[in-house]
Amino acid sequence: MKNLFADVPPVIAGPAWMILAGLGYTLTSVCTRELSSDYSTAQLAFMRAVIALGFVVPLILRNGISVMKTGVFPLHLLRSFFTYGGMMCWFYAVSVIPISDYTAMLYFQPIFTILFAMFILREKAGPRTWAAVGVAFVGALIILRPGFQDISLGMIATISTAVLFAGVNTCMKFLSRTESAAVMVAYVSILMLVLSAVPAWFYWTDPVLADTPLILGIGIFALLGQYAITRSIAVADARVVQPFDFARLITAALLGWLVFGETSDAYTWAGALVIFGASYYVIVFERKGGH
Repeated sequence: MKNLFADVPPVIAGPAWMILAGLGYTLTSVCTRELSSDYSTAQLAFMRAVIALGFVVPLILRNGISVMKTGVFPLHLLRSFFTYGGMMCWFYAVSVIPISDYTAMLYFQPIFTILFAMFILREKAGPRTWAAVGVAFVGALIILRPGFQDISLGMIATISTAVLFAGVNTCMKFLSRTESAAVMVAYVSILMLVLSAVPAWFYWTDPVLADTPLILGIGIFALLGQYAITRSIAVADARVVQPFDFARLITAALLGWLVFGETSDAYTWAGALVIFGASYYVIVFERKGGH
């Protein structure tokens, strides 16, 4: 997988990895939706953690137990809490609202990440950054349309997903100062398994063999999304790859229609464009070091 686009120029490889990441995350949502009528959100999160650990254990064995050495365990634990909470909200949201609506609202995540960076990491922000944040909230209002439609628990769960995953990003900024990628991956995988085990036990349903491909899909496609987006940012500048993240909404809308017969209205697309545009502006402007 690492060499999938090895012979491709970065200006093409970066966007290709970004599109692949969007496909991975969307397929995770499709598998989750398919399984949500038979399994609880807690159990799906646990099964996702088990599958992820299956990929991490060989990493630990190959690098030795020293890969678990850390001096900031509480921060690893906090990141894992955010990750577990975000995954629970994610899996619940895609089980009750159209996948394209979920994807549109998730473009809020970079905005919340910037807000956390300003308030927690004490990074500076000027009028233009604040203006972009305000524009993103307008985009959210276009999608939610409070007063014109009921704001469902699914939409609240989606916004919560964006907030919690922004918390994950903030923790990772702290952790990356002292921890290697291997240590971060190992800890979040193990702690996610521990955190998800007890809730899953209370809401457990014995899996049936026919569901095995979908259960494996939840873990494998999510890992594909995580890996692909990391590769995308590694091989090309964020200003080059970030616009192609909008392909995720197109993929979500297409798969939602093909698999579940879902359709998205014009408000969802308009709001998503506004949020995405504001998020892209903030990401690019932050990359340039401006405010």
